[in-house]
Amino acid sequence: MATATVATALFAASVVPASSEEATSSQHRKPTVVLFHGAFADSTSWNGVVKKLKRDGYPVIAAANPLRGLSRDAAYLREFLA
Repeated sequence: MATATVATALFAASVVPASSEEATSSQHRKPTVVLFHGAFADSTSWNGVVKKLKRDGYPVIAAANPLRGLSRDAAYLREFLA
């Protein structure tokens, strides 16, 4: 459940309204979806989701979570997204 929540939050954060100039040039581009797994899994656990999203035209990244502790993993994700 936590993994799905993180994925949903990341997806929602990636859908940021563009300025009117950017909206016309990137109107047809879909946002990149970043999937970040939780404990007891690895990035391959997203393979089915990645396949469906790519089929629908979304760029997708399934990031590997180093699983080194909450604060270290959060810092890694923050750096990864930057």
